[in-house]
Amino acid sequence: MSGGAAYSVVMAVLLGLLVAVGFLLTRYRDRLHKAFSSNDTSKRVSVDIAPGARITIVEIDGIKIACALGRNGVTAMQIVGKEQA
Repeated sequence: MSGGAAYSVVMAVLLGLLVAVGFLLTRYRDRLHKAFSSNDTSKRVSVDIAPGARITIVEIDGIKIACALGRNGVTAMQIVGKEQA
């Protein structure tokens, strides 16, 4: 096997590994977050209000936050309440 062919094989294997790692991280993102997160975070409700726009209620350490999500990411956040302890 010549040097150029070996280089191509190594690069193809590395590219395949990167794609596999990306797929696994995407697929198991929530499980990994729960396993390594130090705070109590959960998504409560998500409602589509228009194409490309949604409102999501998340709870972080007992505080509920309404997030407006658009095509460009989070567009607004508002604290809506604290859970009764």
